[in-house]
Amino acid sequence: MMSDDEEQPLNVDGDLLKVSIIFPNGDKYEGESSRSSSGALVRSGTGKHTSSNGLVYIGEWCEDKMQGRGTLRHPSGARYEGEFRDNMFHGSGTYVFPDTSVYRGQFHKNRRRRDLH
Repeated sequence: MMSDDEEQPLNVDGDLLKVSIIFPNGDKYEGESSRSSSGALVRSGTGKHTSSNGLVYIGEWCEDKMQGRGTLRHPSGARYEGEFRDNMFHGSGTYVFPDTSVYRGQFHKNRRRRDLH
């Protein structure tokens, strides 16, 4: 969760704030945020999170978690595009490995699901 002193609202759009945040560890977030029931600022809506080690997520957020559709790019060149639930690959998606081989299909809690039947 983000603390209020890290918040830099750009404008308000309904219940969502447009923010640009740099975290103490060097991570950056630009996108939409809202207030949790406790009043803390959390990533909600759409946004881009860039970690200090080069991992980039662009997509949907809910209560500070990657949730919905998005793309996660690794510094290695690996990339996942698809559905997320609770910060994990979950649902339909495509994973491109660093060697450019591709897996398209279903994921369950970050694991490929080769056989759903």
